Amino acid sequence: MKTSINSRAQENRPMAQPSRIYQRFMTVVEAYGNQTAISVDGLDLDYNELSNRVASCTDTLQTYGVGEGDVVALLLPNGIDFVVVTLATMAIDAVLLPLNPRFKPEELHQYLQMNPPKAVFCPVESRPVIEDMPLQAAVFEKVPDLSQEQSSSNLQVSHHQADKPAIYMFSSGSTGKSKRITRTQHQVLSEYYALERTISLKPTDCILCTIPMYHAHGFGNALMAALMTGARLVILTQEFSPRATVRSMEDSGVSIYPAVPFMFKMIIDTRFKSSPNLDKLRLLVSAGAKLPSEVAESFLQKFGKPICQLYGSTETGAVCINLRHPIEKSASVGQPLEGMEISILDESGQQLACGQEGEIWITSPAMTHQYDDLPEVTKECFIGDRFFAGDLGYLDDAGDLFVTGRKKLMINVAGYKVDPLEIEQVLKAHPAIEDAVVVGVTDPQYGELIKAVVVRVAGEACDEQDLIAYTASQLTEYKVPKVIEFRNEIPYSPLGKVLRKYL
Repeated sequence: MKTSINSRAQENRPMAQPSRIYQRFMTVVEAYGNQTAISVDGLDLDYNELSNRVASCTDTLQTYGVGEGDVVALLLPNGIDFVVVTLATMAIDAVLLPLNPRFKPEELHQYLQMNPPKAVFCPVESRPVIEDMPLQAAVFEKVPDLSQEQSSSNLQVSHHQADKPAIYMFSSGSTGKSKRITRTQHQVLSEYYALERTISLKPTDCILCTIPMYHAHGFGNALMAALMTGARLVILTQEFSPRATVRSMEDSGVSIYPAVPFMFKMIIDTRFKSSPNLDKLRLLVSAGAKLPSEVAESFLQKFGKPICQLYGSTETGAVCINLRHPIEKSASVGQPLEGMEISILDESGQQLACGQEGEIWITSPAMTHQYDDLPEVTKECFIGDRFFAGDLGYLDDAGDLFVTGRKKLMINVAGYKVDPLEIEQVLKAHPAIEDAVVVGVTDPQYGELIKAVVVRVAGEACDEQDLIAYTASQLTEYKVPKVIEFRNEIPYSPLGKVLRKYL
């Protein structure tokens, strides 16, 4: 049986949709202007009010000379300003650079030097760090206040082709250096349209966001899914709280909740005084890491709602979702979204039979086709119209995809893909460390935790807390090792390859 599966039938599609994000947004505004667009911390904005804020922000960007192809760095946490800057950037064909606002100064410097911005939106505490960098950029701590006179109809938007760059994101690589990915407006919207048709997004939906919107999962499956549909986006801005999340589900009538496995696990482990009323919740989507079967089963038993696994990557956006058998096949990530294709190939590029494990290759109109300025890595991962994400898996007789592991050395910490070589480079720079290897260890809550095996320089002294503090000063929190093991030597093969199975 052929093990390359196309999405469900393409007949009876609606008319062609806009291929530029701002144009799509304005069609939503025209249709649902008085409907609530965003709810954040007790503040509701309808689509008309949101479009006015976008127009005001766009006017400010253009005043500072930001235009087509210029980079707008976004270091803000989830909130209204994040959404406004995103849509304003797309309106003028600038390029959005969403970054983790918790990045350390060294990390921010790396990303901003690699992608010099024309404008930066950052928290107040990050402003001194940004202004110390040799950047020619306007720096904002928040989006300029809304002018009541400003109307989105005054906005002079670009009408260039939709294959212009829309967003820069980064994927961990096998070289210790993040790989930059450029996705165009057309590619971003292609992901949205596929998701819209596959999960039947409707303007009556209410989507709850507790995942970072600078991450592909939050950006595509929460922000875009809601605001390109005319649905309501509810954003919780504080640290993740299971009680606050479930309370928001009840109070806001949430119908779709995208999250990561550890969030579902924390909700399961929380005791509630009374059983929550989740009747309006029609879809729970888990992505970013493998969903443990015991989490899926426990959630169903406690709340009566199945969790559907979604599979994708930064390079492709969402690719597959398990809508048909979320319980019977809880280990499956389901079948491709409309218009996407999955193939299972062996190392010679030959297609494998059902049930045979091989490399997962993706074909999608939503995916990028290269890593910027990395031609050799691009050749390894992009062949023809296919992308190899580094995962292994198989297709069963029904065409459902099962992801069985990684071919590349990635550590998955609560949905964040971490390159061990990046951490190893930091550790090896410590004056007391001679050698270091970083691996992932299984954790029931976060999927994996980071473990560092290190060899001290003879005569030098350092302990576990010294190294944790050292890495924490240079890397964002989720990249910091939680376990440090000291050894006399690292096990290597005769060819010099680290024998990670002994670590």
